[in-house]
Amino acid sequence: MLFTQYRFRAVAAPLLKRSGFTELSHIEVLHVGCGTGGWLRTLLEWGARPEHLHGIDLLEDRIEKARALGMGIDFQVASGYDIPYPEDSMDLVSAHTVFSSILDASARKALAGEMSRILKSTGKILIYDYRISDPRNPDTVGIRKREIQRLFPDFTIQLRSLTLAPPILRRVALLLPLLAHALESCFPFLRTHTFYLISSRKGAKTLRR
Repeated sequence: MLFTQYRFRAVAAPLLKRSGFTELSHIEVLHVGCGTGGWLRTLLEWGARPEHLHGIDLLEDRIEKARALGMGIDFQVASGYDIPYPEDSMDLVSAHTVFSSILDASARKALAGEMSRILKSTGKILIYDYRISDPRNPDTVGIRKREIQRLFPDFTIQLRSLTLAPPILRRVALLLPLLAHALESCFPFLRTHTFYLISSRKGAKTLRR
């Protein structure tokens, strides 16, 4: 939904800037589970260079569509369990609603290990995912802070809940976007997702909002 995309961008932009990514033209970025490449094209709009942007996805049709949209971004059909990039090569590694789709705990750990492997020592990992399990969808699992700490034990974590619960959002966002914004801002228990900004720098505080 357009409202969700707007809110995502509104939160992601200052979060990246506060983390030191004020200039995106020189950073190497990998998006795991990139789909058709929407997030990478957003970074392109914000100043990243296409030759530094990389996306992988298991589904070939999604990668074909991403490539068809052009922009010069590097898209590859690949698994997150064997990421085809060298160690210490990425400044930013991101994954959106990926971990919640992996039910096996050891498989989630393997993906986290690969993301950590390719991350530079000064790099960041950005995860946006469901924080609660959907009882109507047994193929997903909520990803809480404790699980992120298990997946990335040597990293520090900043987090922020986001995204108004879809049943409410569908009812109000199109007609009353300001109400949707107010509900999301004022009532944290109505938010279904969390941004996790994960850093290899030790000793920083874990922040929560």
